[in-house]
Order: sequence, then C-alpha cells, then structure tokens
Amino acid sequence: MPFGIPRSEPPRPIVPPPIPPSKLPQHVAPTPLSRASQIASFAFATGLTAYAVLLYDFGDKEHVFMPVRRWVDAHTASFFTLSARDRQVLSAQKGSTAAATGAAETQTQVQPDRRTPVAFFKENPVLGKEGEKEVGKDGKAV
Repeated sequence: MPFGIPRSEPPRPIVPPPIPPSKLPQHVAPTPLSRASQIASFAFATGLTAYAVLLYDFGDKEHVFMPVRRWVDAHTASFFTLSARDRQVLSAQKGSTAAATGAAETQTQVQPDRRTPVAFFKENPVLGKEGEKEVGKDGKAV
C-alpha cells in the first residue's frame, strides 16, 4: 500500500434509532355516518346530473344535451313498442284464442306515444294549487 494508511476493517453502517410507536391510530376507517354521507352525496349528484341531461326543460332551442336526449329516446322507445316478430307472435296467439272461443275479434291499432316527457308536459301543463294552469312570465299558460 504505497499511498496512505493500510485498511484494517470496513466502516460500520449508520443505523438510525428505532422509531417510537405512535400514539395516533395507524388505520383510520371512515365512520358509518361519513360513509353514508359520501354515498348520499354521490347519489344526489348523479341523480341531479341525470335529471339535468335527460329531463330539465331548457326551452325549444337546440342545446348541448339534445344529442344525448335523442340517443336515449331512440334506445328507450324500443322498450315500449313491439318488434315485428313480437307482433306476429301476438297476432298468432290472438288468432288461436279467437278460433278456440269462436268470438269475433276486433283489432285496434294503438300507436305508441313517441313524445318525450318534456313535450308531453308542454302540451298538458300541470294544474296549480287552485286548479288553474300555471302561468309563465308572459301571462300565458305554460
């Protein structure tokens, strides 16, 4: 060892002192009331958003939620109308029932209501407390 002091042993690692146990709780779970308020606020915000997007009346003008409303109306209209195959099955069942009983059957063609709830309530305004139609700012029935 030409340059310096000969090495005898490697330096010892520095060990930090042990951490004392904390007096604070280490695992804090939310209280039942806190969890219930979180769920209630989520449900309220989701419901309010769905109401604003799908039902709130923004007037007759085109607005930002109209494409979403048209899409939802197109998909939910199938829930309330029968498909062509369903109509065939029902007409076959009605025919067999009428033939079995011998009764003459009259068929009525009832068309489904394709209006949105907003359009329905514009045509049929809700009655107020006194039984009169609600009146808008312009003095006309809403």
